[in-house]
Amino acid sequence: MTHNTQSTDEEEIEQLLMASAQAFRELDTTKLAQMYAEDADWTNAFGTTLHGRDAIVEYHEELFEDPHFSRGKILGEPDGSIRFVSDDVAVAKTFVERAGQESAEGDELPTRRNHSLKVLNRQDEKWVIVSEMYMDEDAKPTLDK
Repeated sequence: MTHNTQSTDEEEIEQLLMASAQAFRELDTTKLAQMYAEDADWTNAFGTTLHGRDAIVEYHEELFEDPHFSRGKILGEPDGSIRFVSDDVAVAKTFVERAGQESAEGDELPTRRNHSLKVLNRQDEKWVIVSEMYMDEDAKPTLDK
């Protein structure tokens, strides 16, 4: 079994991250199933936790169809970084701003400054997300620095 160079691996992970951002921008789940490991876990910024690729994709199908979510739009391009933990494991951090999203009650949320942490694993010569967690940045810091 041959492995790619780290720069090629980084390019492949960057493509996955951009495809994920595109799925959220276009509200399209067709590529999501290819991004997650079969046994992936996922937690959003509101505390919803899911286990398994099928559950993650199904949740996003419902989410993307929800008018309160779909009113939100990504501002600009996502920012991110990738760190390799081993030849077959990487951690990616991403940041994006999303404006116009509404609560389930229809109240517009403040612009979300959303961070994610993704653990990726090379499986069958392909990078997939095995764990993903989202959080929204709080405007009030706990440490004054």
